[in-house]
Amino acid sequence: MSEHDDSRDGEPRPAADQTLLGLAPPARLESSAQSPLRSPVFVRSGTSVADVEPPPVPRMALPSRPPLAAPDSDAALQLAARSSRAPAGAGAFERARRFLDSHLALWMLLAPALIAVSAVALLRATASHHGAKLMRSVTSASRAAEQTPADSAEGRAERLAKLEARPPESLNAGELALLADARDEARRASSKALRSKVEANPALGKDPALQTELMQLAEDPRSSADALAALAALEAPLGADLLYEVWTRTPVRTDTTDLARALVYSTDVRPKASPALAVALELRAAESCEQYKAILPKALRDGDRRAAHLLLKLSQKRGCGPNKSDDCYACLREQRDELKATINAVKSRRPPDYSAP
Repeated sequence: MSEHDDSRDGEPRPAADQTLLGLAPPARLESSAQSPLRSPVFVRSGTSVADVEPPPVPRMALPSRPPLAAPDSDAALQLAARSSRAPAGAGAFERARRFLDSHLALWMLLAPALIAVSAVALLRATASHHGAKLMRSVTSASRAAEQTPADSAEGRAERLAKLEARPPESLNAGELALLADARDEARRASSKALRSKVEANPALGKDPALQTELMQLAEDPRSSADALAALAALEAPLGADLLYEVWTRTPVRTDTTDLARALVYSTDVRPKASPALAVALELRAAESCEQYKAILPKALRDGDRRAAHLLLKLSQKRGCGPNKSDDCYACLREQRDELKATINAVKSRRPPDYSAP
């Protein structure tokens, strides 16, 4: 069949099939003068990359939030009712918060002061509480003491009396310690009472029995301080002589002897010393040969046996110098026999005797 045939099987062909690309010809061609300006149409066969549309972007599942529920009228009414029933303090707190937010600088200044005031109030409250508690404790203790002082003293005295009546080997350690404490307390109480008595009336020291009692109390470390104070209060020259006796009657140095020596040289006892005792005190305090030489005339005139051994050591002619072979008291040799005569003179005079009657 010829391609120029106008019919197929005897049927007329459509107008579109009569063109090269299968497009129907325009129904009517318009002249250029009558048709509007149109863009040219380019027709090409086949396909190109530019003409192909890009593949559609696949859809992705994005997070979604649940749709807002429609407000429930009942719930809103209930919330409003609760808000209306809120305590009045919430409104006050909100107003205070707004005030502080608007006055921030003022709040920063007032905060330390408020903290300090609160701390002081807390401390005062705590102190008052503890003070009241302490006062209650003291009151209770004082009431208890007021109720049973006599009973306690009487019971203790009765118990001590029973322990004193028993032989020591029948007592235990606690009972022996209790007795020792009781004796110590009685000794101290006796010495204090005697001291007060002598200080009130120093003339009582003339009684030999009182002198003996004071010397015995001075030997006991538990009562020596009160006894020595009582001796210092006695009239001249008795007090100074007794203190010197306590100081020098033992070669062992103790707290009692140190206190007796200090009292003898004290400003109120030293002037009470007798001339004979003054010689002994000066000889004990001298250090150089010239000082000893100045004391010899006093010793020759007033000294007693209490100065004898102090003068005897001046007779030694060795003990000084590099080899301890020089005479320490060479100035005393200028007048021959002066030292010997002084020693003989003091030996002939007896010191005061305060032994027991």
